[in-house]
Amino acid sequence: MNKKIVMFLVFTMLLTSICFAGGNQEKSEAISIATAGTAGALYPMGVALAQVISEKADGVTASAESSGASLENMRNLKQGNVEWGISQNEVAYQAIAGMGPYENNEFSDLRSLFGTLISWVQIFVPKDSEIESVADFAGKRIGVGQAGSGGEAAAKKVLAYSGLDYDSIRPEFISDSEMVNALKDGVIDGFISTHPLKSAALLDLTTTFKVKIIPIADAGFYTEYPYYTKLTIPPGTYKGVDYPVDTPTSRIVMYTTKALSEDVVYESMKAIWGNMDDWVKVHAAVEKYTSLEDACTNLSAPLHKGAAKYYKEMGVAIPAEYASID
Repeated sequence: MNKKIVMFLVFTMLLTSICFAGGNQEKSEAISIATAGTAGALYPMGVALAQVISEKADGVTASAESSGASLENMRNLKQGNVEWGISQNEVAYQAIAGMGPYENNEFSDLRSLFGTLISWVQIFVPKDSEIESVADFAGKRIGVGQAGSGGEAAAKKVLAYSGLDYDSIRPEFISDSEMVNALKDGVIDGFISTHPLKSAALLDLTTTFKVKIIPIADAGFYTEYPYYTKLTIPPGTYKGVDYPVDTPTSRIVMYTTKALSEDVVYESMKAIWGNMDDWVKVHAAVEKYTSLEDACTNLSAPLHKGAAKYYKEMGVAIPAEYASID
C-alpha cells in the first residue's frame, strides 16, 4: 500500500478517536452532592448515591461531600456551588417562602428530588436533672448545635415556643458529638439535637450515661410550626428510656435547582431508584424511611421536572402541591 495512503488512514483513525473521546467528555456532566457531617447517616448515603449515579446513570458522574447540612446546603445550592443538597424540610420551607433567615432573599428556584429519612428533635438531659421541660432550660447551659446548622435553627424554634431565647439560656454552639461529651462531663445541662433515632453519637451517649428525654407534646407547637410532624420515640429506643416521648420530626429531602437539566435529573433518578439496595442499606434509618412510593411526600418545594417525569412513568403519586412548575 502506498506510504502516503497508510499515513492518511492512520491520521484519520487518530482524528476520529480524538473526536469520539471529546464527544464522550462533552456528554458526561458532573454533579456534586452536599450531605452533612461524616458522623451521621446522610454522608454515607450521599457517597453511595454518588457511586450509583457514576456507575449507572447515562452521561452523569457524581461526587459527595460532607457539609454543615441544611442551612449550608441551601446557601451553596442557591449560589450554584453544588448541584444537589440535603435539607430538613422546615429549612427548605423557609427558603422557598422567603421566611426567617431568607426574608427578602427567597429561593424560588429550589426544586425537590426525593424524600429520605426522618429527622427527630431529641432533647437530652441527665437522668437525675431537675429539668422536666424546655421551659426549665432558663439560665442553664444548653447545647444547641453548630452555629448556622439546621439543628440550631430547630433549637431556636423549640426554645422560642417556651418563651426562651439565647439571652435567657447559656447556649453552646457545638457539634452533636461534642454535645454528647459535654453532657457526660457535666459541662452542659442538656442539649437539643436533630438526628435520626439511634444515631451513633446518641447511642454512644445513652449506652454510657443515664439520661432522660424531654418531650414536646403540646399541639400548639405543631400549629405554629406546621412543617413539623409529631411522632413518638418508642419506649426502649434508648437504654434506660422506657417510656414514650412525643417530639417534632421533619423529613430530610434531597433538593436541587431548576438550573440542572431535565435529562441529568431523569437519568439520575432512573439510576438511584433502579438500584435502591446499593444506597438505602448504608444506614438503618435510611432503609427504614426511604422508598420510591414515599419519594414525593413531605417535601417543601415543587419537584424538578426531570424527577417529575420519572415518577409519572413509574406511577408514583405526586401531591398537587409538589407538581413540577417548570
